[in-house]
Amino acid sequence: MIHADAITASARLSAADWVARLSGEPMETDWLAFEAWLAQAPGHRAAYDKAVALWLDLDRHIDPLAAAIADLRTVAPRPSAKRRFQPIWIGGAAMAAAALVIALAGLNTRQAATVSVYSTAKAERRAITLADGSRITLNGASQISVRLTRDRREVTLARGEAAFDVVHDPDRPFSVQVGDQTLRDIGTEFDVLRANGDIVVTVRQGMVDVGLSKGRQNVPLGPGRQMLHHEGAMDSKITSVVADDAFAWRAGQLIYRNQRLAQIAADLNRYGDDTVRVDGDAANLRFSGVLSLDKQQVMVRRLAALLPISQNRKDGVITLHGIDTTR
Repeated sequence: MIHADAITASARLSAADWVARLSGEPMETDWLAFEAWLAQAPGHRAAYDKAVALWLDLDRHIDPLAAAIADLRTVAPRPSAKRRFQPIWIGGAAMAAAALVIALAGLNTRQAATVSVYSTAKAERRAITLADGSRITLNGASQISVRLTRDRREVTLARGEAAFDVVHDPDRPFSVQVGDQTLRDIGTEFDVLRANGDIVVTVRQGMVDVGLSKGRQNVPLGPGRQMLHHEGAMDSKITSVVADDAFAWRAGQLIYRNQRLAQIAADLNRYGDDTVRVDGDAANLRFSGVLSLDKQQVMVRRLAALLPISQNRKDGVITLHGIDTTR
């Protein structure tokens, strides 16, 4: 652990600059430069965490600070000729506080109006660190939008899959909108998949409050719990699972336990340019095992070696056919 006294003044200034820079409209080059800066010295991560904590603390007190400055301007006596050469340290402090409030207000104005969009191509994975320290990892063919304001953090998953590691802040809720569901974080690590009209939420640590369909009570999901919901349906299925399975894609694996071939084919469509389809009753074949992430056609061949199926590829479409093993 890096002690606060070991953080250099230069690192503190740079960290403050990064907090401001990443709270605006950062480009991918900004994030790459930020990650490079974090790796330059052991104290940089600690300096950045401290700067974020300070920024969030000051952010919560903008209104009282602004009111106090307004009061100072109202009641402060105008300096007389006899006093004008005396040090006016109170005025200087007020001006410094005013500058701080104006700077923070400027940040919040930009944040309130800014929605950052992040996406990945097929077979691409991308790690994102938000200004509050929360981390999001995108799977292939995924897209999210992020909106950070002074009192809330909002993410919308438009498509694909994302794993979240959220820094808990009771004064600044973190929510994920996915289809007709709203997830509210209670300090946790969770994975969200949206594909083919299905929404799957898996919690590994902490707790997620799931807003179900209208008229029904929210449901808390704890560690090792998974929700499967079809968009538009009134009900959702909640089961106990091995949560690590849902996160295995971050380590280059897809883990299946008695999964239908139709769902596996849908997953494979996120890892290559071809479209993978399943013919007829083969969609209901079940598979348990591990597929290592690789080129799409290689993954299909490995799967075909483990199930009674054949495959053919034509015009960018890979079709999986069942093999009659009773003959």
